[in-house]
Amino acid sequence: MEGSQTATRVRFAVEDDVEADSRPSKRRRTESLQLAGKDESRIDGGQSGHRLGVLPAGNLFLAGSSTNKIIRPKGLGRFDILPDAVLLVVLASFDAGTLLALRTTSRAFFAYTSHEPLWKDLVVSRANGRLSHWEGSWRKTFIRSFGHCPPSPPSEWPTDAIRTPGVYSDELYQPSLCAHTSLTPYFLPHPTRPRSTIAKADALSLTAETFSELYAIPSKPALIYNAVNDWPSLKQSLWTMDVLETRFKDVSFRAEAFDLPFHLYRQYADDCNEEDSPLYLFDSRFVEKTGGAMGKEYSPFPFFGKDVFELLGEERPNYRWLIAGPARSGSTFHKDPNGTSAWNAVLCGRKGWVMFPPDVCPPGVYTNEDESEVTSPLSIPEWFLTYFDYAWSTYGPSAKDPELRGKIVVGVCGQGEVVYVPSGWWHLVVNLDESVAVTQNFVSENELTNVLRFMRDKPDQLSGFKGSLSASTIYERFTEALRENAPETYIKAVEALEKNPASSKSESIWDKVTSTSTEETAIDGGEAGTGFSFGFEFEEGEDGEEGLDDARDA
Repeated sequence: MEGSQTATRVRFAVEDDVEADSRPSKRRRTESLQLAGKDESRIDGGQSGHRLGVLPAGNLFLAGSSTNKIIRPKGLGRFDILPDAVLLVVLASFDAGTLLALRTTSRAFFAYTSHEPLWKDLVVSRANGRLSHWEGSWRKTFIRSFGHCPPSPPSEWPTDAIRTPGVYSDELYQPSLCAHTSLTPYFLPHPTRPRSTIAKADALSLTAETFSELYAIPSKPALIYNAVNDWPSLKQSLWTMDVLETRFKDVSFRAEAFDLPFHLYRQYADDCNEEDSPLYLFDSRFVEKTGGAMGKEYSPFPFFGKDVFELLGEERPNYRWLIAGPARSGSTFHKDPNGTSAWNAVLCGRKGWVMFPPDVCPPGVYTNEDESEVTSPLSIPEWFLTYFDYAWSTYGPSAKDPELRGKIVVGVCGQGEVVYVPSGWWHLVVNLDESVAVTQNFVSENELTNVLRFMRDKPDQLSGFKGSLSASTIYERFTEALRENAPETYIKAVEALEKNPASSKSESIWDKVTSTSTEETAIDGGEAGTGFSFGFEFEEGEDGEEGLDDARDA
């Protein structure tokens, strides 16, 4: 179905093609990237090249018969037989000492062992969830934190002055391309004509009734202005990166796989230019960690209605997050947890939003039937480079198919503005500038039926609940709280719910791969229902880790 959605990737990047006499007049410099519908203005020209001189595989066409310029075969030796993707998997199985040793053997190995994801994985595996240093790259950070180097200065071994022209690899070049691709032109293709299809609303004219009628019931995203004018966090500029660093310098916050003090996260955010997917500070306990101070500097909006999850008291799932990060940080396509709706208020910077309704799976995103398994591109820039133009032409306001026209919602949320995300909507969020925001998930009467249906039909996908609640008891506990404290709301929601019978849980992709049918087993002479199977044992995580339940935005 999505074969036509994949962009044609024939890449050409900056290359110095020098003749044997190295005469400057013979030097040719080309810089272009041919992707389906690609606008070259989105490339951060002058900085788009790989720092080691690695070029995309497409540049081999420019190399022609000059095979002496290709250093991979001799530099990798017998490893040259492996495709890049397989080679990087092999390298990922090595320890840091082996990678550092390989870096000294050839320029080709230097290029492949400099691949930053290798070193990021090593840091994650050794850091036990806490980042104590940032040295401008994951390799330097690993060496600074865990050693594995000779007595010479760790960040200079081997020297960063080494270049590796003659290595042609999409796998190595892609992260650099993504890191230097500006995403702002996707949202602001013209200075005076932003690309925006999201509805706008003035908070001063909204009541719970009007908001419900105009946006919640029709499940319509909205960009709301004049909503946070009285928040101390905005009026007093208390939630900029500079001020937060001053106020909470040594307070530890969660940024994806790591806990780290805010001053260190700020250092990282200021020095991560080579990161295609910068760490995203996303902390659900920011109020508790700041002694309640940040909780007093913002307040939920009355026009969203009463949040009935409050009836669960201390057992309610995680519902509020502090979000901060540099440009390019953000969250890939996801739906908010437990069937909830959400609002997201930007206190400094700008966020770009791309949304699709619940029944339209975004291009490049793959799910199983009940959406318990979701696969999407590795980075946000990768999705924009590969899929955005297709998505805009297929689902945008000028799409040819009237049934698909207008399905994509795009917009920019600036400082002091709020985005409303209805229950079940797919959304991708990316910081266009250094940004700080706060978000909350909620359950009003408008989405209560959706939440109850999610609890009833997908208990294995529930997340973030606290106390003694288990997946099998959450639905019963919540409906009991509704019956006791909001009986009319409960009756109305259950009546709507009973119109839709419970759906059966679909078989996961993993189950399909590892299962053996009765017929297949019979052919092998085995007993019905038996066959190949195996399992994994998982160690329990560290106490206090927030884990995957908080891996959402936005």
